[in-house]
Amino acid sequence: MRSVLDMVIIGARCPACRRARRTNFLKMETETMMTMKNIARLLLTVMIVGACIATHAPAAEVKGPVKVFILAGQSNMVGKGFPEPLSWQITQEKYRERYTHFIKDGDYDAFAKKIAETVDPSLPWNKRQKPTYLWSTRSDVWVSYGEDYGDLTVGYGGGHDMFGPEYNFGHVMGDHYDEQVLVIKTAWGGRALARGFMPPSSMLSDKEYAKLAAEQNMSTEEYKAQFGKDYRAMVEEVKTCLASLSERFPGYDDQGYEIVGFVWFQGWNDQYSDRWLSYEKNLANLIRDMRKEFGVPKMPVVVGQMGHDGLNPDKEGSPRDYIKKAQAAVPASAEFKGTALCVKTDKFWDLDAHAIITGPGGWSADVAKWRQFGNDHGYHYYGSPWTFAQIGTAFGEGMIELLK
Repeated sequence: MRSVLDMVIIGARCPACRRARRTNFLKMETETMMTMKNIARLLLTVMIVGACIATHAPAAEVKGPVKVFILAGQSNMVGKGFPEPLSWQITQEKYRERYTHFIKDGDYDAFAKKIAETVDPSLPWNKRQKPTYLWSTRSDVWVSYGEDYGDLTVGYGGGHDMFGPEYNFGHVMGDHYDEQVLVIKTAWGGRALARGFMPPSSMLSDKEYAKLAAEQNMSTEEYKAQFGKDYRAMVEEVKTCLASLSERFPGYDDQGYEIVGFVWFQGWNDQYSDRWLSYEKNLANLIRDMRKEFGVPKMPVVVGQMGHDGLNPDKEGSPRDYIKKAQAAVPASAEFKGTALCVKTDKFWDLDAHAIITGPGGWSADVAKWRQFGNDHGYHYYGSPWTFAQIGTAFGEGMIELLK
């Protein structure tokens, strides 16, 4: 009996067997070539059909107008969220997730490493060079604040690498809309609603200003100019920004804009010189005049209520108590209910910063520990980044509630 190996050897020598193999090979080769031709024909058909579809496809949908929000007020709207406490907190598991969206690529380690590379910890605080922070940016939300404008990022606050309510507000609105969002911030420190921000409807008559000017040994024009100057600057800045969208934002594609809402966060400077007595009237006039100025009769308005000293009760009848009650009463009035609301900010008081500054020796007892949570006075919410982040989120959520 022949082995398998013998059969293979015989087959290799047998002419008939070789002819059979050659015939089978040619047959397989022919079938393969036919298959390749069929595949080629199919690919060509797909390309032709695809080209036809592309030729007759409708143009890409153009997004709607830019959604514009005006943020105004005094120093806490300017923004006192300091980077130093944030940069320490992102190294701590307990706090870091608060700021994931602040950090480029959400990479805490890279953020902390870059700071360490650019700061000499052996130097005293006041002699260290400013560190390099790897902040995230968001191109579907723009910010305009005075001479600074661009994509949403940290830095549109009261100083280098500082931020205010605009940061988290911008993120909330950017998440809410498919369209481009623009936040125009018009805020200056130390301003009063009863003076610089006085709306037109609250202005006195020329005769009344003439009398008051004479008492101050000033001309009527000079004296009157102090009132409403910040209101006028606010309106001018908004209109200037909207008239130069293409210059300020290269991504603007002439899609137009829609003024959607207004956020007001102010109050401290109206605690003096009896200004609080007219706060409720002035706030109501501010809302009316802004709506009239920009032609949006029911423009949603969020009023940030003063929150200094946290949840500690204010003295009944004090200027702050009076202002806070006015800030709550105006949005809740029959005229504005449903189109305006008050957001309390006292619940965002940073208790970690508060415990340090009110503890033995105050903040100066351990400056390094203090700068893990705050970096400013109580009237600036201690400069707590966590406080300003939460306030911005609450303003955004309040605005969305009004837009429903």
